[in-house]
Amino acid sequence: MTSPRRLRVAFVVPDLGLGGAERHVTTLTGRLDRRRFEPSVICLGREGELFPTLADDGVPAVALHRTKRQALRCLVDLVRELRRTAPDVVVLRGYSAELLGRAAAVLARVPRTVVWIHNCGDIERRGAVRRVTDAVLGPVTDAYFGVAHGQVPYLVDELRVPRRKVRVIQNGVDPSLFDGRRNAAVRTALGLREDDLVVGIVAALRPEKDHETFLRAAALVAAEDPRARFLIVGDGARRASLQELAARLDLAGRVVFAGARSDVSAVLSAIDVFVLSSRTIECFPMALLEAMASSRPAVCTAVGGVPEMLDDGVTGYLVPPRDPGALAERLLVLLRDDGARRDFGRAARTRVEREFTLQRSVEEAQRRLLEVARRPRGGDVARRPLRLAFVLDETAVGGVEKLMLDVFRSFDPAVVEPVLICLRTPGPLADAYRGAGFPVEVMGRTGRFDPRTLPRLAATLRRRDVDAVLVPHHHRAALALGRLAARVARVPVTLVAAHDMDLTSVGGQVLPRWAVNTLGETDALVLLAPSQGEYLRREEGVGRRPWSRTREVVIPNGVRVGPLPDEAARREARARLGLPADAFVAGIVARLSAQKAHHVLFEAFAILRRSHPLAQLVVVGGGPRDRELRALATDLGLGDAVHFTGVLSDVAAVLPALDVSCLSSVHEGVPMAVIESMASGIPVVATDCGAMRDLIVDGAQGFLVSVGDAAALADRLRRLAGDQDLRRRMGAAGRRHVVEHHRIEHTARGYEELLMDLVDSR
Repeated sequence: MTSPRRLRVAFVVPDLGLGGAERHVTTLTGRLDRRRFEPSVICLGREGELFPTLADDGVPAVALHRTKRQALRCLVDLVRELRRTAPDVVVLRGYSAELLGRAAAVLARVPRTVVWIHNCGDIERRGAVRRVTDAVLGPVTDAYFGVAHGQVPYLVDELRVPRRKVRVIQNGVDPSLFDGRRNAAVRTALGLREDDLVVGIVAALRPEKDHETFLRAAALVAAEDPRARFLIVGDGARRASLQELAARLDLAGRVVFAGARSDVSAVLSAIDVFVLSSRTIECFPMALLEAMASSRPAVCTAVGGVPEMLDDGVTGYLVPPRDPGALAERLLVLLRDDGARRDFGRAARTRVEREFTLQRSVEEAQRRLLEVARRPRGGDVARRPLRLAFVLDETAVGGVEKLMLDVFRSFDPAVVEPVLICLRTPGPLADAYRGAGFPVEVMGRTGRFDPRTLPRLAATLRRRDVDAVLVPHHHRAALALGRLAARVARVPVTLVAAHDMDLTSVGGQVLPRWAVNTLGETDALVLLAPSQGEYLRREEGVGRRPWSRTREVVIPNGVRVGPLPDEAARREARARLGLPADAFVAGIVARLSAQKAHHVLFEAFAILRRSHPLAQLVVVGGGPRDRELRALATDLGLGDAVHFTGVLSDVAAVLPALDVSCLSSVHEGVPMAVIESMASGIPVVATDCGAMRDLIVDGAQGFLVSVGDAAALADRLRRLAGDQDLRRRMGAAGRRHVVEHHRIEHTARGYEELLMDLVDSR
């Protein structure tokens, strides 16, 4: 037997100079798995400074040395080179590569073509020739790869790229290459003193990077702090004019122009605060990722994909573009506070390790390249929406049922056409699904082993010509029968969604053993957070054997993010609940069950009342512990301070009444109540269980305490009760986190992309 042939991938670029996109090419090609991929690189022009690194990694490369005036000769050379290397996929970066590369790929009969885009907009409006060229070459372009979710509107709305062809692969770095320790030798070599506070920018000296704003902000900072020095790493034709501006601003002795550097990690070790001052089209800058990996706080303009990377108020600050005053103000905050710089830097490093590693980025790129290679041609042919069946026992007023209703509403109807199938009865939320215009089918299952259910379900899936079946982990009958019926009905794709973790702490499992041992028959396991996947692999054996291994995809929970509640909404919510207008109010939104451990919160609240006797507690939810918890409130002397609302259908309307949202659970997944609270600008105090650390950085969006620690919970509530500014800062940080990571639109897009991937691969 012979092993499958490796996928030949040719990257075509203008050159490999010292830029973020260029470094991305050399890093990616060097890391592709050689057992599955055979990469090569073609430079249309000169080699560039990074070209030698390809040889070090064993990547074949050639430079054609053609100029823009030699476009026709370049096309001939490129066709010849592609015919010689015979790639399966050609990946194009940069305008000249996109134009000539796609034409050459057609002439050389390269099976698949990908355009990889690194910008979120155009500096100048595209001319008629380019627009016509893009339209002509669009049908022969199999996919468009982006590096930031913020690019999608630009690609789809401005460039008119079909949404189904767009895939986002966020950049990544290897954290092990950045130790974060200050390097005195590098400082000395750059002419910086050990006691200087160094603000550094790493960016090519191009107009869109707006170094003028950086220098004007530097002048404001220099006037306030004599220790501040400024480092500009990068080169370009604008260097002389920027040096003249620095002189006019009296910064000549305070600014170091270091030029282009290949030792970025060493340079970053010499700075205290990192800056990007770009005015537009900054996408997913490698320099910022590297600064974060170096444990450096950052102050950056909120353009392009930067807000996806930098968590404002947690890992650094976001400021408006072209605003030197705002940039200087935030820089001074960090330069004056050693502790803040350490905390922000530590949080930045943690985020890179959790979300933006090079390994994760390369694995995603490999998966996308394989997907493109096996996808049938004709991606522009109109097709009907993908039909998704969401199979439950019955709907309940629970997190996953409400989440999927919102996901259904947020689907692009041209992409996904969903249907709800209930095996037993419709349940209390079925009417909400019907009211939103989604069909609901009921199988009428009776008893635990109703033999009619499987054939009925399979027949329904065939009748509706379903493309994919989605089942949640906690509906055990759906978990078994949904996947089995999909196989009987020859449904192409099956998905399992896991919405819990940490169940071993209470003697349970997220996935029963039989489900783990049949995951190999499932096309994907949908997770809520990276930590959930780590838990399932560590504690429940997911992926340990070939039959328990499947594709794992993280699609975070999402909520609808409306306007931030104002003072009028706060007054109205408090009046509705009968709460004093000026009292400190904590609240919990959770089912009254043992999992949520309300008694721990009640004990903490009783401690809080010793120092804040007017504090109030709102308990939203119903469940089996209702009577027990009401009695406990009375026993703790809290009868007049605890307000039980029961189940509410409009929780968002009462959240503005709270100063703090609490959760005292013993186990969790990614609770919707916490996300909704954060979206309303309310800080959270919660137990450190489940994927809470993926939602909250302790001390940033709220506080995390150990499970069952009522004293610690009371202490954090006391700190928030006595500090309105702290509540405001944490609430704002939480809302920003939700806006960037947990919008329901992002959740729907995640499911759409996964479904398109899987169905296309079939």
